[in-house]
Amino acid sequence: MFLLKKALKDPNTAEASISKVLPISEHSSSCDASECHNRYSASCFKLSPDGANTPLWETASVPDLHVLVSSGKTDWQRDPFDAPGTILEHVSKTIKGPIARDFKFDTMLSTTSLALNEQEFAAYSNQEKCDVLLMPYFVWIRGITKENCEAVFKEVIGSFLSGKAIAAEFRGCAITKDESKSFVLLCSHRTRDKKCGITAPIMKKEFDSQLRDLELYRDPGDDRPGGVQVVFVNHVGGHKYAANVLIYNHGGEAVWFARCTPLNVKPILDETVLQGKVFPALVRGVKNFDVTW
Repeated sequence: MFLLKKALKDPNTAEASISKVLPISEHSSSCDASECHNRYSASCFKLSPDGANTPLWETASVPDLHVLVSSGKTDWQRDPFDAPGTILEHVSKTIKGPIARDFKFDTMLSTTSLALNEQEFAAYSNQEKCDVLLMPYFVWIRGITKENCEAVFKEVIGSFLSGKAIAAEFRGCAITKDESKSFVLLCSHRTRDKKCGITAPIMKKEFDSQLRDLELYRDPGDDRPGGVQVVFVNHVGGHKYAANVLIYNHGGEAVWFARCTPLNVKPILDETVLQGKVFPALVRGVKNFDVTW
């Protein structure tokens, strides 16, 4: 057992395992500070000795299904899915119950800063309805209620797994493909961890600025295809490794980085978002999904 644990901590073993999933970048995971567009205090990203020294590989698993629920917020109560009688609670029970069981999925559920539906704002703000983005499928389901929740999830996920065409409408929900190139998720859950509330806006500012140079930045509501969305999410786990950065590429690559600072932003965009390559020293988990369209 001791030898096994030692092997798992060997960086060469981690790199070999990661390279079987996604190609390894030959470039540095950090750029020079002069290449950052914004100044920041390095102390914001200072980690505890445990957080700084623990090997990251396999400290997290990229889920088979990641459900991103729009909330229009950047911070939430400790568990946003724990409000009795709300659609968020119902979605949580559905995803962790019949969806995980019937499809044998490892699932993850997040609330996001993605905007609420303005045309039915009252119903959405009162948590009677919600819109969700399914990753790694890049598919939106808009208009989920308690009544249609389970049936719609099963229909959409079942369509992907069986290779069937996805319906544009099912049980009152509009189902559409998201044409973004990538989504970058940053934990901003200050209520759970103050550090995330500080580091996430700094990281987003640098991501957004670098994306403008690449002509990939998209304002909220800008749905031009091929852009990159940088989105705040609630607690993802592993705050001692902040900043956590989760990336989903339209090509099926999914990466969970940690111990990131603005010095990592440009390399992450150049190598991971644009080329699907990863930096083993920053990787907590990776997967490469075969998503057909």
